[in-house]
Parts: sequence; structure tokens; C-alpha cells
Amino acid sequence: MKIRMSIVLIAAFFVLSCAGGVKVADIEAQPGKYNDKNVKVKGKVVQTFAVPFLSQSLVKIDDGTGEIWVKPYGKVPFKGEKISVDGTLKVGLTIANQNLGFIVIEKEKK
Repeated sequence: MKIRMSIVLIAAFFVLSCAGGVKVADIEAQPGKYNDKNVKVKGKVVQTFAVPFLSQSLVKIDDGTGEIWVKPYGKVPFKGEKISVDGTLKVGLTIANQNLGFIVIEKEKK
């Protein structure tokens, strides 16, 4: 009985710890692990960047461990807004001659 309870508690801990998403510091520490993979990041919008001739906008978010660029799908959030983004991480992306380092490209919301 104790073994079964231990397994249930460990499984619950694992599920809850994964639900919060990936920390920017973890992405920066191991970019190869996350490149071209689906990640979920959360944070506060600290900067916006518009590329008018491409009709695209990017936002930089801060999750408390670091900052990362995000290409939102649809509505562009405002500076100061807290957002959660589920998308694909790209490492070393350059847009409009600006190296963005890491960027999460949000998937279409269903």
C-alpha cells in the first residue's frame, strides 16, 4: 500500500511540476534540448518589436529567470501584460537583420 501511495504522489508531483511550462533560464542553459521542440513559456511582456513590411510583431517576455522573444499568433499583447505561450522554440533566429537569439513561435490557438 505504501508503495502504491508513493507512486501516486511522485506521479502527481511530476504532472504539477511540468504544468507550469519551461523556464527561460532552462532554455538558455540547454538550448539544444529545446530547439525545434514544443515549449510553454509564461511571463510579463517587457518589449514589443514590429516588422511592418512583414506584417509581423514580436514581444519579449520576462519570466523572472530571463527574457525571451515570442511571436504571438493573432492579437499582440501590450507591454506589462502577463501571457502564456505554447509554441515551437527556434534557436538563433534572425529577423530584419536583428539576431533574436531564442524565440518561441506560438501555435494557432484552437
